[in-house]
Amino acid sequence: MFKKFLVILVLFILVIVGLQLFGGRDFTQMSEAWDKYRHGGDLGSLSKDVVVIFSGEKITTGGLDVAKTVERVMYRWVDERGVTHTGDHPPKTGEYEVIQMGDLNIKTQKGMEKEEIDKALNGG
Repeated sequence: MFKKFLVILVLFILVIVGLQLFGGRDFTQMSEAWDKYRHGGDLGSLSKDVVVIFSGEKITTGGLDVAKTVERVMYRWVDERGVTHTGDHPPKTGEYEVIQMGDLNIKTQKGMEKEEIDKALNGG
């Protein structure tokens, strides 16, 4: 039984590789189809996307880019010169705001002061 399963699996992989290399199929879209399913798609749309990929067509991403933006988190802070910065990573020192793009939930947090970082690094 295991040998039959292994043979079928190997044949399936060979077919997929052959379609990818010689059939013009782009199976890298499978991750996009999975992301669409994960961000609120249903099983029916996932299976339709798989059929589209196997037929050699491109899938539509629809609102996937919006869904990824909704999950994004940004940070905003003011440096010692009074300049406001925004970035994907919080500053190492000082206060900063956490901005969740989906619900625009803004929270103010305080980072460690330079003296606290030096003290922690020096074991003091």
